Amino acid sequence: MRKLWPAGTVTSILGACAISLGILGTAAPTTATAQGRNSALTLDEAVRRAVSWHPSINEAIGRLNQRGEQINVAKSGYYPRVRGGVNSGYDSTDQDGWRPRFNLGASQMIYDFGKVSSSVEAAEAGQNISRAQLLLAVDQLIRETAAAVIEVQRNRALRGVAEDQVAGVLVISKLVKQRSDKGASTRSDEIQAEARVQAAQSTVLQIEAELNRWQSSLAHLVGGQGPFLVSANVPKWLRGACDTRTMDWSRVPAMMRAEWQRKEALAQLDESRAQVFPTLSLEAGVGYDLNQHRDASRDPEFTIGLNFTGNLYEGGAGAARRNAAAHALSAASAALDNARFEVRRSLSEASSQISGLSRLLGSLSARDGMMRETRDLYRQQYVELGTRTLLDLLNAEQELHAARFDTANTVHDLRRLGMECVFNSGLSREVFALKGMVVKGVALQP
Repeated sequence: MRKLWPAGTVTSILGACAISLGILGTAAPTTATAQGRNSALTLDEAVRRAVSWHPSINEAIGRLNQRGEQINVAKSGYYPRVRGGVNSGYDSTDQDGWRPRFNLGASQMIYDFGKVSSSVEAAEAGQNISRAQLLLAVDQLIRETAAAVIEVQRNRALRGVAEDQVAGVLVISKLVKQRSDKGASTRSDEIQAEARVQAAQSTVLQIEAELNRWQSSLAHLVGGQGPFLVSANVPKWLRGACDTRTMDWSRVPAMMRAEWQRKEALAQLDESRAQVFPTLSLEAGVGYDLNQHRDASRDPEFTIGLNFTGNLYEGGAGAARRNAAAHALSAASAALDNARFEVRRSLSEASSQISGLSRLLGSLSARDGMMRETRDLYRQQYVELGTRTLLDLLNAEQELHAARFDTANTVHDLRRLGMECVFNSGLSREVFALKGMVVKGVALQP
């Protein structure tokens, strides 16, 4: 997550103060941002735009609808079945031999020891698995979109720092040239100062390349033509996103999915056990001899009655189904434990990083004023007293701007970690007010 840029980067005092405000702070706006503040794309707007159109959400919705139809397929076992056809076979008891018959039959399941009900439960659990998958896809898209927005903010802040660095080194370069014109500096000092200017300009180009990459990524996520003018602000709740002390596991999509997978496996296990027993059904049928015109005495044959039917031998398929269902149940229970472990691990890592980064941010903010004053004193001593060398000036400038790079990166690292906590806590849809949002006719709720 953390980006390391070449040492020797600058930002103005006001820009650094804005950055050092923390997660709620606003990076120093670019000219375009200042002019188009009202039309800037906010983090909330970017997330809603991404969720409303992204193909991954449409795919998850399609799979959810598919699972819904599978429930209807399972429930059809409760209803009568009507079948018909023509049986063309040889009958050794018939003098004509070949005796084609038209058959029409109907059956109604009366009792099946739970075969159909278990199939329905498994299908319903499957639909809820797909619903959890949809919510997980939404949360992942929210995290990805938020990361793109934060990286755009990061690189714009870094670009401001880099542009200030260029300005600062140019001031030193002009001082060296003035002293060189008066014979107080050597040609080597001019070359050294010019090299630092070029290095600072290279840093600007490097940051702009990274900024363009993230702007393109954001444009694809929200389904628009970039680059977008992104607001430098973030929501207030992001500051305390990792402060959650109690977990509500029921709103974590990964936990929801694992729990429904366990219930699906239980239903499949019940269904496989029920397959051992027969099925009681009421059946009726009628058969009509298509050769009846040869013998008018033959009337249609009617049958009706209760049937007990079951599989006597399936080549071990029944035992294999039961074993497969038992393994699926074991895997689902392990998946539940693994999901809980991953969430706890991610939250613990994020919290520990936030603690360290927050202390670092405070230290960087405290050093800023002293480093600024040191740089100004060095310039004064270099010009007026000659007690400082060019290298002292360049190093002071470098240390100041390197610290400001660290400040900008730390602020945006904290924002990224906050979003990770939101994602792992299952709060993404809630904090962005997406609970109940309807996409393609499906409400985004458990």
